[in-house]
Amino acid sequence: MHDSVTAKLHDTLKELYHQAIDADKKLAGLRAKGQAKFSAVLREDSQFTTHADHFMPYVAELAEELELLEMSTDEEYQALLGRMVHKIQLLASTLGQFLRLS
Repeated sequence: MHDSVTAKLHDTLKELYHQAIDADKKLAGLRAKGQAKFSAVLREDSQFTTHADHFMPYVAELAEELELLEMSTDEEYQALLGRMVHKIQLLASTLGQFLRLS
């Protein structure tokens, strides 16, 4: 069962990766116009350890967590999975809102 879940997570991260590329290009364009003057895409209380002014570092953090999840014991798996799903939902929602508004 873990294999099907991690396969789905890989697919989700691929989608987020492509969305992050698009969003980061739009952010670069906004910054070139003197806009998007924020220091972090997500709030500090987002459960991400990453704090960046573009999206790709957040995707990279999720990719690292997926590797940890794949190597985790059964006892660790549920806690890691729950945290990762929450972070994916937050990043996907933020990316979706940004791409719709920009």
